[in-house]
Amino acid sequence: MDKQLAAFIEVKRCTQKLGVKHLRQVQMYAVNEGVEWMVLTNGQVWQVYHLTGGLPVVVDLALQVDLLDDGGLTGKADALFYLSKEAFKRRLIDDLWKARAATAPKSLVRVLLTPVILDAVRKELRRQTGHNADEKEIEHILQAEVLRPDLLA
Repeated sequence: MDKQLAAFIEVKRCTQKLGVKHLRQVQMYAVNEGVEWMVLTNGQVWQVYHLTGGLPVVVDLALQVDLLDDGGLTGKADALFYLSKEAFKRRLIDDLWKARAATAPKSLVRVLLTPVILDAVRKELRRQTGHNADEKEIEHILQAEVLRPDLLA
């Protein structure tokens, strides 16, 4: 776009299931060229990934559309619009990715474990149960028993 690479698109046969090795292939191209968007498709499934440079490189799934699933056509068309030239020029895909990243499970876990939220939980527990738990105790229980361990890293 405007003589600049905007994304790499890796296209596989329609009979081939998309996998990690295909993502690694397009990721290698993107890292070498400094491109932050990667599209992987077999014609049926469209996966759009955002690459954040650095050490290590971080790859996040920003969008996935399966043209043959049970979802409505309007939703699929709306999602695929993000891959259009117009949407890329207006950087709408960036806005979508930022919104998805902000509400990703790891982002939400980080927010849940902040002192402000832990204090609010402590107060609400005291209001509902009469028990005045310590914030550290609440944090420990959330980390050990409520939240998924893979999200705490």
